[in-house]
Amino acid sequence: MKKFTIEISRLKKGPKELAYQLPITAKVIQRLPGKDRPDYFLAKLENNLVWKAHPEMKPKEITHLVLCTKYKEHHIDPEMNDVLIAIAYVIDESLLNENTLNFNKCKYIALGEASVLKKWNIFK
Repeated sequence: MKKFTIEISRLKKGPKELAYQLPITAKVIQRLPGKDRPDYFLAKLENNLVWKAHPEMKPKEITHLVLCTKYKEHHIDPEMNDVLIAIAYVIDESLLNENTLNFNKCKYIALGEASVLKKWNIFK
C-alpha cells in the first residue's frame, strides 16, 4: 500500500479536547481489515494528541489512529477530499504489529472530515 498524508480539519462529532487540537495531520500507513469491513486504516500522527479518558485520569499521549469512512461507498485513498471518517485512538500499541484490527485495542472517539494533503511536487 502506498502511504499518504491526510489532514483532519473539522469534527462533526467528538470531544472538545480533540477539537482544540485541530487540524490533525497523520500519515496513513497500513490497511487493517476488521471483522465487519475490510477498509480500516492505521495512521501515524505527525504530532501526538493528548487524551484524558476520565477527568480524574492522567492525560495519555496518542500516537496512532484507526480510521474508516462513515459511508462504505466512500474511500480512504490518496485522492480523498472532505471525506467523513470515523476516528479511533489506538490505546494498545501492540495493535501496531498486527495485520487485522482488534477493536479492543482502539477507542472510537469522533467523526471528522479529512482530505489528502497534496504536495507541490516540485522535487519529483
